[in-house]
Amino acid sequence: MGWSKRRLGEASELFVAFAASAGGPVLDVGAGYGAACLAALQAGATRVIANDLDERHLETLDARFEKKIGRFPREIEFEDGSLAAIHAANVLHFLTPRQLTGGLRKIERWLRPGGKLFVQAASPYQSVWGAFPEEYLRRVEAGSAFPGVMEKVSDYVTHRMRGEMPRSIHLLDDVILRREAEAAGLVVERAWLYRWCGLPRELHLDGRETVGLIARKIHSEAR
Repeated sequence: MGWSKRRLGEASELFVAFAASAGGPVLDVGAGYGAACLAALQAGATRVIANDLDERHLETLDARFEKKIGRFPREIEFEDGSLAAIHAANVLHFLTPRQLTGGLRKIERWLRPGGKLFVQAASPYQSVWGAFPEEYLRRVEAGSAFPGVMEKVSDYVTHRMRGEMPRSIHLLDDVILRREAEAAGLVVERAWLYRWCGLPRELHLDGRETVGLIARKIHSEAR
């Protein structure tokens, strides 16, 4: 499902800072080899849960971490209101629109009041996507609900690493992520486009290569 990087992006760094004083369990969805998990623990998080669909990735983490194997969103569950923070970096763009919608609703349930979600995902604005940015804008203008669905990556990508990319991908921007998070019942504090420092230079386009989101669960009495 892509490549693992040790360097954290802006949204991930903000998750680490929040987790340090969250005072409850925090979850890293699609943790890979645990870069964000390790940073959160080192920053002072008291309970870190690492999730990944590949058990081999989680085997690299020691006993300080709780491990949850399974594909998000359909293969993992947590008690409602049990998590202080959830981090999902480079995960949501692998979900179909239906999985994205359902996954965000699960996240809203799992978070305790005041808990926060931190997202980093791929945007349409990367040089690797070839002519897709123009197609994306055409779909937006046409009113497509999910304009970033690229059903066949090979139709657009000519990069030398194409063979290691997924067959399809769902690229996201700040507008789509904000809309879906709010539809799930979360309050969006920030949604923005930026250049992740871990992104290879050859994928750079115009500084909008990555989308970030920070959203919180409101108290039940305020809903």
